Amino acid sequence: MRDEHPVGIWHNHRMSRREFLRRFGIAAGAITMSPFFVGCTGRALTAAKTEKVYLVKNGDHVQNVTKVLELIGGVGSVVGRHDVVVLKCNGQWPNRGYTHTGCIKAVADAILAIPGFDGEVHICDNVQFHTDDGVFGFDATPANRMDNWPDHNWDSLAAAYQEAGHPVATKRWITITSDIAGPADLTDGWMRTFFVSHGIATYMSYPVYESPLTSGRMIDMKHGVWEDGAYSATRQLKTIFMPTLNYHSTYAGVTSATKSFFGATEIHAGERGQFRGHYNVHSSTYDHPGNTVHTNAFRAGEHTARFMTTQYAPDLFITCAMFTGHRGRWSPAVETKTVIASTNPTSLDYVACKNVVAPHAGDLDPDLEGPVRSQLLGCVAGGIGTIEPTRIELVQYDFLNPSVTRIDLENAIWGYRRGDLSGAQVRDVIGAYLEG
Repeated sequence: MRDEHPVGIWHNHRMSRREFLRRFGIAAGAITMSPFFVGCTGRALTAAKTEKVYLVKNGDHVQNVTKVLELIGGVGSVVGRHDVVVLKCNGQWPNRGYTHTGCIKAVADAILAIPGFDGEVHICDNVQFHTDDGVFGFDATPANRMDNWPDHNWDSLAAAYQEAGHPVATKRWITITSDIAGPADLTDGWMRTFFVSHGIATYMSYPVYESPLTSGRMIDMKHGVWEDGAYSATRQLKTIFMPTLNYHSTYAGVTSATKSFFGATEIHAGERGQFRGHYNVHSSTYDHPGNTVHTNAFRAGEHTARFMTTQYAPDLFITCAMFTGHRGRWSPAVETKTVIASTNPTSLDYVACKNVVAPHAGDLDPDLEGPVRSQLLGCVAGGIGTIEPTRIELVQYDFLNPSVTRIDLENAIWGYRRGDLSGAQVRDVIGAYLEG
C-alpha cells in the first residue's frame, strides 16, 4: 500500500492492484501489452511533477550511483557520446569533507560506458586560496581519506584512467587577478560579472580553461567547448555537480548542492575578501557595512540562484552522502550510504537535510527556522526549485528493501516501445509491481 511521507510523493512504495487499476482506468481483466495500454500508461506515468528528487540508499557507492542514474533514465539521458563532461565536485576539505572518490569513479565509469563515447571527463573544483599539499580531494594522502574511498584521491584516480587509455583528468580552477576576453585567448581565466546585491557591490565568475587532455580545446563553462576557432556544434559541454553532504556552520547551514556553487566561482581574498572594490559571493553574504558581523544564509541562496540564471545551470546534481558530517566537515561522520540526484539544488538539499541529516541532527531540519531553511528559501526566491513538500516527487530505492518502483515500470514500458523488451517481459515487471 502507499506510504505517506512529509516529503512529497514516495515511489518506493508498491501501489495496490486496485489503486493501480483505478488510477489508470483499466479493467482488471484487460491488462495487456496492447499499444493502447502502453500509450495510456506511459502518459500517465510521465505526468509532469513540479520537481523530482531521486534517493538511493544502503548500497555501496557503485550500487547507489548506478541505481540513481538508472532512475533518472540512464547517464545517456544527460550525456552524449561526443560530450565533454565536467564533474564539479567539492574538493576543499580532507576526509568526508571532499566528494567521495568512489562515487566520482562510478559516474565516470557510467559515462565511459556510453557506446561510442569519444568525449572527455574532467574532475574540477576551485579550492579558493587553500594550497595544503596532500590534504584535499585532488591529492589527499591515505591519512586524509577517512570516511571516503581509500583506494584513490582524485589525481591518482585520473592517472589510473589515463594509464588505461581513458579520457579522464583533473583540473583545479585557480583564482587569478588577470583578465581574459574569452576562450579565443587560449589561456585559463575567469569571466566576471559585477553587480549590486542588497546594496552591496558583489561579483561572481565562471572559469574558462584549456582541456587537460586535448591541447587547444578550451572549456567555457557558460557557452561550451571551443576548438578550431569556434564553439563546437557537435561536442557539447555537460556539467554534473557532485557535492558532499556535511554540516557547515551556524551561518551557512549545510554544504551540499546549493552551497557547492561557492567552489564554482572565485573567492578572492577569502571569506571576507574584495576584488576591485566588489565583495565575492561569500563575503557579500556578510552583514554590511563593516563586513564583520554575521552572514545571511538567505543571500547565499540568492547568489546560487543568480549564478544558475546568469552564468550557467548544471545539467544534474548528485549529492554523494555515503558519509554525512552531521556536526561538521571535520568531526566524525555517520555512514549514511546515500546518493541523491535532481536537476535542481534546492529540492535536492531539502530532501537531503530532511531525510539524511535531520535524523542525526534535528536542528538541521529544513522545516525549522534557521540557516538551513533560509539558504534554501533564498534559492527558491531566485526561481530555483521548491522546498514545498507537496511539490516534490521523491523517487526512492532502498537496497535493504528492494522493490520494483514506478520508475522501473515506466522504463520497462519505454523499453517495450523501443523494441528492447518483449510484452512478456513487461508483463513480468507489471506483475512484480502489482504484487507488492
